[in-house]
Amino acid sequence: MRKLDLNNISTALNQMLAITWKEMKTIFTDSGVLLILIIAGFGYPLLYSTVYLSESVDEIPVGIIDESATSESRRFASKLDATREISLVSCVNMDDAIQKMKRRDIHGIVVIPKSFNKDIETGRQTTVSLYVNMATFFIYKNIALACNYVMLDENKNISLRKLSAEGLTEQEALASAEPLRNKMNILFNEGNGFASFFVPGVLVLVIHQLLFLGIGMVSGTRREENANRKLSQIETPSKKKVYRYILGQGAAYFLIYSLIGSYILIIVPRLFGLPHFASAWDIYRLLLPFLLAVIFFSQTWSVFIRNRETGMVMFLFFSVILLFLSGLTWPLSSFPAFWKYFSYIFPATFGVEGYIKINCMGADFSVINTEFVALWIQAVIYFITACFSYRYINK
Repeated sequence: MRKLDLNNISTALNQMLAITWKEMKTIFTDSGVLLILIIAGFGYPLLYSTVYLSESVDEIPVGIIDESATSESRRFASKLDATREISLVSCVNMDDAIQKMKRRDIHGIVVIPKSFNKDIETGRQTTVSLYVNMATFFIYKNIALACNYVMLDENKNISLRKLSAEGLTEQEALASAEPLRNKMNILFNEGNGFASFFVPGVLVLVIHQLLFLGIGMVSGTRREENANRKLSQIETPSKKKVYRYILGQGAAYFLIYSLIGSYILIIVPRLFGLPHFASAWDIYRLLLPFLLAVIFFSQTWSVFIRNRETGMVMFLFFSVILLFLSGLTWPLSSFPAFWKYFSYIFPATFGVEGYIKINCMGADFSVINTEFVALWIQAVIYFITACFSYRYINK
């Protein structure tokens, strides 16, 4: 009996190894799959990291209309121009500024009113108007930030001059002009850079989507070449042993993406100076269940891929959904309950959250126990659903 069990185990392992080897040959001989899984796996992370390498949008051209034309207004304008965020472009009037904005020569307009100097001298409130192109959020944010900083500083300086004229000491005047001080402490992203916030999560999504597309393309090609859409008898001797095919095929993708995934999540952040607090071992511990969950998830969905092109359509469809549900564009805590629970379907949700916590925020691995366990649960569930999917194909 024991000998029979060992023979069965040996047969199963040999069969899975044969399937793994066949899958490897398919991946490396199909130029399209090779491009998606291997070349894009190495190239995409470099592309995203390079595009956002500057981290922030600086020196945004902004039109300035100085109707006051006084030393006070020119000093205010020079302080605006000295900020990191914007660079002032002189405009004759509002019509001139609007034409420049339409040509995208400038992205905002600052109007200093004619009464600017007189209002300040007489103690009346004056209004500096700001017009900003809202088509790009980061442009709006930076222009508004620069103007707010300068205006707050000017308000404080005007108050200090008035209080000093009333006989208060410099320290007393400062305490009266600025009774509450705001000290901003930026955590985990000291440079306030877009790349440090956005790219780490995208790297996890890249792994998810490239595996999904690669497995989908291989499955779609097989459906096209095999009219009855059944797996070969060598690969699955019986429906009860379809798990051998799932594990054998999955092992090929796991071996490849154990290397590519490590490169994406460990090496790329260090190459481009992105946050990288976690040890390589902790990242790989998270990568292990994430890869298994993604591979089995992709094998489950491959039953719906009838040709090579369908995989690309599903890839594009899921990419937008995953970006929104990952929490990168909107915090998960603000999601409606339905979409929050719906996001739990995808391994990327837990992968992104776990990776950001340990690698960008420096959390201990114990902090991501929820994400870690969830990925293992997904791996088990999607392995079972993949087996049912492949049995469905062989009906």
